[in-house]
Amino acid sequence: MKPIVSVIVPVYNGERTIKKCLDSILAQTLKEIEVIVINDNSTDSTLEILKSYKKKIVLIDNKENMGPAGSRNKGLEKAKGKYVGFVDADDYISEHMYKTMLDNMSDDTDLVCCSRYNVKGTNIKPIINESKTTNIKEFSKTSSYTWDKLYRKSIIDENNIYFPERYSYAEDFCFLMKYKFYSNKMVILDEPLYYYKYDSFGSITNSYDEKIYDIIDALSDTVKFFQSKEAFEDNYYELLLISAGFYVRRIKEFSRFTNYKLKKEFVRRFISYFKNYFPDYKRVVNTFGTDRNVFYRSNYHLMLMYIKYKEKRLK
Repeated sequence: MKPIVSVIVPVYNGERTIKKCLDSILAQTLKEIEVIVINDNSTDSTLEILKSYKKKIVLIDNKENMGPAGSRNKGLEKAKGKYVGFVDADDYISEHMYKTMLDNMSDDTDLVCCSRYNVKGTNIKPIINESKTTNIKEFSKTSSYTWDKLYRKSIIDENNIYFPERYSYAEDFCFLMKYKFYSNKMVILDEPLYYYKYDSFGSITNSYDEKIYDIIDALSDTVKFFQSKEAFEDNYYELLLISAGFYVRRIKEFSRFTNYKLKKEFVRRFISYFKNYFPDYKRVVNTFGTDRNVFYRSNYHLMLMYIKYKEKRLK
């Protein structure tokens, strides 16, 4: 039986979560699915767990750690389905997720996006996307993640779209933006079908180190891609809006961590990025996600004062 949907799952040291993840995929009401799991050189019991599923999954065992980007790329090379989905090993999905998404695919639809649940411990909160737009060039209307979506494999293959392996963060954003550029129409579902464990160990919101700078580099690469296609000016506002979202959301998380040097450098690099590509960035950054202007966001020195104030409160 040839699969209709290939589901790609990269996993590194996922012994605590991978069974629940795989069980949720294998329980799908859509049966024409292949599950491709890439063990990224795990050092715990992940591989042994995966071997117990060997009759139900396609197992790729990396002999060296390639990161989520390299692992997803290997999964794409192996995928035989007409459509492709991604699931992170920390997460799990509704039993009818891919059946529902496939039902909303059509000849003129290239991307289907669902809503999600944010899972933190025993707290499960629905995050509903109520947008009705089908214009895929309204980039900011969907999340920047890859896992709450269903993709047409032919678009990925024909345009040589892959995950940039030099990044640890935001590599999925680069993939998604290129895919959207080459696509025509999308459908957004207000039904939450994906359970995202945003407090998991590997989540960007749960750890900060210098790899966080990858976000800025990934955004810069995306802008350069649109410039190379002579499409930057036409998509200027949407790209600025997405960039502001990445910046402001990271700032909101600053209060959880005490690394002043890293925060300072992150703000410096991000404001430099804004000034380089979006001269009028303040109009969006200052009002993003709020009902009033927060002018310190776009001012480097005021941001440093804000960070120091927050760090004192943490202590």
